[in-house]
Amino acid sequence: MIYDKNWFQLQPMYNFIRKQAENEKFLKYLEIGSTFTLVAIFLFFAIMPTMTTIFSLLGEIKSKESFIKKVDSKITNIIKAQKEYSQVQEKYSLIEESFPSQPQYYNGASNLATLFRDSSLGINQINFNLNTETIQKENNSQFFKSYQINLTGEGQYSAIMEMLKQMLNNRRLINTSNILISQTKTDENETGSNMVNINFFNDLYFLPDN
Repeated sequence: MIYDKNWFQLQPMYNFIRKQAENEKFLKYLEIGSTFTLVAIFLFFAIMPTMTTIFSLLGEIKSKESFIKKVDSKITNIIKAQKEYSQVQEKYSLIEESFPSQPQYYNGASNLATLFRDSSLGINQINFNLNTETIQKENNSQFFKSYQINLTGEGQYSAIMEMLKQMLNNRRLINTSNILISQTKTDENETGSNMVNINFFNDLYFLPDN
């Protein structure tokens, strides 16, 4: 059989075959692209929540580590404060006796009366001046209060000197504002040589209510 068709007659067939080949190639590219797209979508929706959870957990771990460090620091400070408080607590009673947080009228009078008795001085009378005085410091930031106790007694001059020495070593914060000493009269015309009268004015300090 002799084919008498020329190139121009066969060109449409070649064009058709070429287009079919190009279409098939395009479909393959489209299939590959769709596959990669689906894989990418799968990775995004499947792995992304997991990654988000991981990063969230890492953030929580760091936050908890920071919180634990702060708590450890506070615990250390509390333990240190407890140790310091236990050391100061032993001396707190001494501070309270010296500069009490309340007036403690009875203790103040008893303190002074004990000084009189220990020095062999007799006590005739104890008077309180309860018009408490507020004393303001120069910086106007701290102040304290005081009240006055007046003791009247008698004894030998040497006993008075002994009582004043003991006053210097007294634990209570006391300011002796005035001391009046006079001889004891035995009758209208004579004066005793050994016994003297003493009038003892004292300001006792304490902290204010606030």
